[in-house]
Amino acid sequence: MRRAVVSLSLLAILASCTDDRVALRYGLEVGRRLGYRLTLTADVERTLSGTTRREEVRASFRATQEVVAVTGDGATARMTLVPQRLTVDGRPVDPGTPQEFTVRLAADGRVVQIEEAEGDPSEPLSSVGIERLLPRLRPVLPHAEVSTGEEWRSTTEFRDAAGEFEVAARSRLAALDVVDGLRAALVRSTYVTPVDRRETLANAVADVTGRDLAVHEAWFALEGFLIRSTGDSVGRYRVTFRPPGGEEQVAPVEGALVVRLHTEMELA
Repeated sequence: MRRAVVSLSLLAILASCTDDRVALRYGLEVGRRLGYRLTLTADVERTLSGTTRREEVRASFRATQEVVAVTGDGATARMTLVPQRLTVDGRPVDPGTPQEFTVRLAADGRVVQIEEAEGDPSEPLSSVGIERLLPRLRPVLPHAEVSTGEEWRSTTEFRDAAGEFEVAARSRLAALDVVDGLRAALVRSTYVTPVDRRETLANAVADVTGRDLAVHEAWFALEGFLIRSTGDSVGRYRVTFRPPGGEEQVAPVEGALVVRLHTEMELA
């Protein structure tokens, strides 16, 4: 009898060691719509002709995502950013118009394609690179069940009319807990994003090369959606400014750009 009790105890211990193994999956049903509060704080340094100018940009948005189509390997979603407030060095400025992106999502949550946005952001947000930020607002999930402490990697390459960039992520299941009444997983990620793009500004065309380094922490509901996340990144770029009309008599101007960005996103 005692041997049976001991055996049952060992089975219970072994079972408890595997209880934290979970499958993390996004819910990609057509019509599923989620809304979030998104805030950005960016410290921007621009260097031009040996002079460095610094500014702090703070922005808040109402962000929504709606799945509009589902395929065998993912989904197509409409993502909208509606600006609520924008300040530069503490002064309120025009936050710009809403932006709408059509994105293609892999089953693991990777943003694998971003179509050109409808709507124009305000100029202070151009250096933040909203389209480059989209793939890092939520975690990429593993393709198999994982336990606390396990890691996985992913790489996504993007190419559009403005150029190309890549997001290489390394993620880890850090913890399992209950958040806001939901069973949830804490996913911590690091990102490396090389950038080589041409961006059109109000009075110039800018060739931008460099890379972003980022860390990200997200609570993900086991029911299939993001609850909240925070991220910090540093982007360092070389920038070549050219006149928008391509006038040959005007020489290009070399500069540098450093963007330190903090993001917070929470289910609304």
